[in-house]
Amino acid sequence: MPKRNLAWILVIAMITLLMWQLPQTIAGRDAVYKAFGALADVKAQIRKRFVEDVDDEALTRAAVEAGIRAMVRQLHDPYAIYLNRAEYERFKSRTDGLFGGIGVDVWATPLGLEVLSRDPNSPAAEADILPGDIITRVNGEDVSKMPLVEAVNNLLNGPPGTPVTLVLLRPREGELGEPRELTLERSVIHLDPIRGWSRSAEGGWRFMLDTEQRIGYVRLTKFTHDAAQRLDEAAQRLISAGMRGLILDLRENTGGLLDSAREVADRFLETGLIVRVSGRRADEKQWFAMRDGTYPDLPMVVLINGSSASAAEIVAGALRDNGRAAVVGERSYGKGSVQEVVELDDDSGAIKLTTAYYYLPSGQCINRTPKAEEKDTWGVEPTVVVPMNDDERRRWLAIWREVGREVAQAPTTREKEPLDAASDEADPERAAAARIVLEGDTQLRAAVDILLRRLAPKGEGRDAEMPASAARTGGRPTAAGK
Repeated sequence: MPKRNLAWILVIAMITLLMWQLPQTIAGRDAVYKAFGALADVKAQIRKRFVEDVDDEALTRAAVEAGIRAMVRQLHDPYAIYLNRAEYERFKSRTDGLFGGIGVDVWATPLGLEVLSRDPNSPAAEADILPGDIITRVNGEDVSKMPLVEAVNNLLNGPPGTPVTLVLLRPREGELGEPRELTLERSVIHLDPIRGWSRSAEGGWRFMLDTEQRIGYVRLTKFTHDAAQRLDEAAQRLISAGMRGLILDLRENTGGLLDSAREVADRFLETGLIVRVSGRRADEKQWFAMRDGTYPDLPMVVLINGSSASAAEIVAGALRDNGRAAVVGERSYGKGSVQEVVELDDDSGAIKLTTAYYYLPSGQCINRTPKAEEKDTWGVEPTVVVPMNDDERRRWLAIWREVGREVAQAPTTREKEPLDAASDEADPERAAAARIVLEGDTQLRAAVDILLRRLAPKGEGRDAEMPASAARTGGRPTAAGK
């Protein structure tokens, strides 16, 4: 066939395609014109009738920004947001690694965010914020009914050097006291993501919870860049001291870095899928465990609650679905989405959109959508459900406030005391551990009960019924263990 004829055929094909698409394009364009026609009419009426002169450019900018924000809100996704130019610059300073806060661990209560502990070298310490104080407002916003994840990530934290205004209550002897307003300057916080169950007199963490049965306890507060390395240090101390079982506490852990979550999960898994990321347009990605660097396969329990989110859910779900650990507590938060930031062409800012979801090894999506109900599947369901009532939560908070005061008064060095046999067998340590387990923390007590049963010789309780503190079960059966 002559090339000239082929060219004509291609031209006709393109025209036919355009003619087929044209009605849809025109219809879409007309809908846009109609929608924005009302804005243009309002602007014209303001210019014509308003009693004072108006700034044309400011009106247009306000209309466009409000329209974009409304469009993004229509997605009904709490993580999808529009950032104007100033907000985007602040956002970039956070993602570039210059991320700060005020240096407190908090827990959501009906009154607001109760301070569990504070870093001794932090804006909170300089402002004399103490464990037990309750933050009721952050930058004018009421945080009493706000999810902990949103209050911490969107309000308390932010770029170093930026101000944050708090309203605090300091309960004393049953009285809430007068509200106190403070303005602090955020700074880079170097909080150790690893905690034990209490401090020694020298200021180091104690990780051996039950010195007789050699049950270790590690609380991971955030998935920072060095969380896996700090976990290695605690695990090595416990393994050297003869640990036979481990409790990994991810309660109140609001997340952090995906890479950190994968590294932590990989420490406990020799093989198996850790997490899968998939979206409507995004390429699917999967991460698997590797044998190198895996800890000994000791009995293990992971603790979670309704504020365990994102990276914490990835770790808990991976260990549950691979049969590596029992998961105890309450269903997690359900923050399992991946966001992408897209800069706008006119340099007016950016939009942050959810582009993919996290999926557990079982295939379940972690993310809870705004329309999700309690009966729906989202988050990580414990294999052993142990809810806390209000009184139990208060007792638990009281214990962690005491630990928080120990943290606030501890030496500022990161060096920890050696975990030798003498310190392990000390009576005061055992008495304190018994107090925490038996009096104040029903979920931790259930975790200890489960491990004691796993560690008991066959015929001495290993095959008996589940202890009363862990009697209610939930979630799907776990996969076969290693």
